[in-house]
Amino acid sequence: MSLEHPLAERYLSRLDEQLKDLAPAERREVVDEIRNHIADATRAGKPLDSVLQALGSADELARGYAVELLLHPRAPSSTGKQRTERFLALTGLVVVGSIPTLVIVVVLASVGVSFFGSGLVVFAAGILASVGWLPNEVRMDVAPIWAILLGPLLVAGGALSLAALVWYVRFLARVVRRVLPAPAR
Repeated sequence: MSLEHPLAERYLSRLDEQLKDLAPAERREVVDEIRNHIADATRAGKPLDSVLQALGSADELARGYAVELLLHPRAPSSTGKQRTERFLALTGLVVVGSIPTLVIVVVLASVGVSFFGSGLVVFAAGILASVGWLPNEVRMDVAPIWAILLGPLLVAGGALSLAALVWYVRFLARVVRRVLPAPAR
């Protein structure tokens, strides 16, 4: 089936280009499926622009299909090597994106925010106590100089924890990009 509309053909061509890492039969099947979807929708009276907009960009659609086919292959892999690569890719993705990641992100975020915030409060309280402006309801069990010295250390610890969180999230994103099929540029 040919749509014979330049916009639809350009979209399908881009989709086919983005699916270059799939087996040729799978790629043809996906492109034909989308071609039929576009044809059915336009025959039903929907404008081509709205049909393509509802599908999203060809890059995003291709990436979605690549992930879907990685998770749920339509046909069994023909070689043991392909099955092994798929298994290792999925195992890596599950390991990276599971409980350890949850624990690491929660701990680093909690420590970072609480140390950073409490460091600012302790430093401010030390300054206020040293000039005699600390309200009577607030009691400090240490000399103000210790609060002034401890505050920046807490802020630095919180900032380091938040920096480690950013580093970990970037590392995780790199790992996921390696495991999942990336769109072609």
